Amino acid sequence: MNHVACWLSLGILTAGASLAQAAQAAPGTLPGADQIVSRTLPNGLEVVVWPDHDIPNVAMYTWYRVGSRNERPGITGISHYFEHMMFNGTKTRPPGEFDRVMEANGGRNNAYTSPDVTVYQNWFPASTTELIFDLESDRMRNLDFDPKVVESERGVVYSERRAGVDNDNFGTLDEQMRATAYIAHPYQIPVIGWPSDLRVLDIAETRAFYARHYGPDNCVVVAVGDVEPDTFFRLMKRYFDDIPARGAGGGSAVF
Repeated sequence: MNHVACWLSLGILTAGASLAQAAQAAPGTLPGADQIVSRTLPNGLEVVVWPDHDIPNVAMYTWYRVGSRNERPGITGISHYFEHMMFNGTKTRPPGEFDRVMEANGGRNNAYTSPDVTVYQNWFPASTTELIFDLESDRMRNLDFDPKVVESERGVVYSERRAGVDNDNFGTLDEQMRATAYIAHPYQIPVIGWPSDLRVLDIAETRAFYARHYGPDNCVVVAVGDVEPDTFFRLMKRYFDDIPARGAGGGSAVF
């Protein structure tokens, strides 16, 4: 709780300072925006960097262009399910290792899923940037699908649905409203998924979903903080360049 409070306080202070600077800037401009650098790896991974050396920390968000709008009856809720699975071990790291290593090195993380995207958030000291790249690239290329973990996480997600929808009046109302408003559109699918689909989601579907959507060509990495763009891009190339595109997106420019 203390760590969370510290990050929130830091975020509020930083946001306040940025707003104060923006208020003094010319209309339509944002201080420091001219320092933003964007490049794309040959495999389609887009990288956006905004240097800000006020504090020796980095905020890095990894955006995958996949959400509940990419689902269909039978696999609803699978995007949100993957938000959980991405923290549950790779072929080289056991479940829980991602969090343990990051927190042991002063970092924190979170994630969320929406109808359009799934986003993985990392906040960490600038000195551990290369370690974070190692962690993120590992789960992009080596996610494990241990049947016991797959089944265990299904129960976690199902419990989350019961708490946030089935046993919550506003959650139930929101779900029914969207299902009614979007009659012939995937936005009618709840991000948490329909109960009937959560019960039958199998390991073959999860493997296929990962192969289809969790490639570098369907991903954008955005980093803000105490980074040098050239160094950042060089590390991105070292850790992500050999991950093959999977046909879900694409990019053209190269480093």
